[in-house]
Amino acid sequence: MIRTRLAIAFALLALLAGLQGGFAWWAASSAAHHAERSVVATRLLAGYLALSGDKQRLKVWFAERMLSGEADPNVRDRLIASMWASVGELRELLPLAESDPAGPERQAVEAVSLNISALERAVLEADRADGGPIPPQEWRRVILAFDESAGQDMRLLLREAVQRHHAASLRESAALARALAHARKANVAMALAVVLLALAAVVYFLRTLERPFAQLARVAGALGRGDFQARSGLSGRDELSRIGQLLDSMAEGLDEARTRSATLQQRLDALVGERTRAVTQAYESLLELESRRRRFLAELGHELRTPATVIRGEADLALRGSGGPDTLRQALRRIVEACEELAARVRELLEAAREGRVAYALQVQGVPLAAVVAAAVEQMQAVAQHRGIRLAVRAVPAGEAMVAADRERLQQALVVVLDNALRYLDAGGRVEVEVGQDADGAWVQVDDDGPGMAAEELEQAFEPHFRGRAGRERDARGLGLGLSIARRIVAAHGGNIELVPRQPQGLSVRFTLPAGVPA
Repeated sequence: MIRTRLAIAFALLALLAGLQGGFAWWAASSAAHHAERSVVATRLLAGYLALSGDKQRLKVWFAERMLSGEADPNVRDRLIASMWASVGELRELLPLAESDPAGPERQAVEAVSLNISALERAVLEADRADGGPIPPQEWRRVILAFDESAGQDMRLLLREAVQRHHAASLRESAALARALAHARKANVAMALAVVLLALAAVVYFLRTLERPFAQLARVAGALGRGDFQARSGLSGRDELSRIGQLLDSMAEGLDEARTRSATLQQRLDALVGERTRAVTQAYESLLELESRRRRFLAELGHELRTPATVIRGEADLALRGSGGPDTLRQALRRIVEACEELAARVRELLEAAREGRVAYALQVQGVPLAAVVAAAVEQMQAVAQHRGIRLAVRAVPAGEAMVAADRERLQQALVVVLDNALRYLDAGGRVEVEVGQDADGAWVQVDDDGPGMAAEELEQAFEPHFRGRAGRERDARGLGLGLSIARRIVAAHGGNIELVPRQPQGLSVRFTLPAGVPA
């Protein structure tokens, strides 16, 4: 009788253990399925995001190519190859994402593939046209190829795909969390059932089975508390020993299931972290590209502003007609020289942008410093007269102050400093230039009686985009790049530049250059 009841009781325990193990297996399988679906959705999301980013970068490249003609074709080829690679990865993931061969996801991928093919042909055909600017209708056709394909809005298609897979990733992650939560609750419930059954058996078989059953109760209680390392320690061929061994096996299975669950969670966390880092790096790369573009445009504007100012001043003086034909011819000559300088600056800046250079390419030769100063003063004389400012050379050395320099670049640095001095002076002001030579080399000093700069601002004066308080008040549209460009030019010649406040007001800018001529 007791044996039968023991068999019944232990059969119930074994049944519970089997149910718990089976449920644990089902929970682990369900969690693995949801995890795999979440990974597929995340990879599809990343593929669509990469494809959208490459299309936008190709559109920027095409606009730059059509406007300036200087965009690198290798960039275009890399972007097109990257888009085809993204399409290939999306096609590889389709069998994992949906089983229907003609499902909406496969249709979306094929629509994207057709769009990329049409876009590649349109960009290549427009790029091979060498007859000047492309017609507006051709421009619209290429731009339309970016956004539409076979009457379908590709921007909407990509946006819906990104939203769809983002939602799918969140949905599968939530399903994974729910499966794990159900597994934990079911394990706890089954463990509690085991504990209750064990306690009832202990009471019933207290006198005859006190010790072995107490061992079983201890193990069952430990399992109910989540301690899957607990073991009964029972051995033998009797029923209780077999039950103890079954409990030990169940504990090992639960422990392994918990270990697998923890490993799976770690892998999911690592995958999410990796995707987050990839997105962050892509975003930082875009910010860096935007910063380089803005810096190039700012320097381009400053490089072109000074020749344009000279042309404006000379033209204003010529239009006044205060001089004779010789005066007009000289003004026109200076306008032509300023236009040539403007074209040279544009050509140099575009070459520097195309080659990725940040340093100046100098053509050094022996140059008389006084002649460079005289040319810069003559170039800015019309601007000074237009603004009612006196610009003159105060002193030059008795001998030839020869320096090893690129004449155009050195004159450009002097013109930048003179332009700064004239820009912030009122009518009736004065700017004087002095040339000298000493044991340290040749030097040029530009003095003005303008507002100057505060002593605490001098240390930051050569930083790009920094402007002193007085300069901001007099001209709010400045870029703060002039002194930075001048210092780069002087430093490229092995010299230095310094600022010294004048009393009672004004500023002195002094260039020092190594004397001598190149070997």
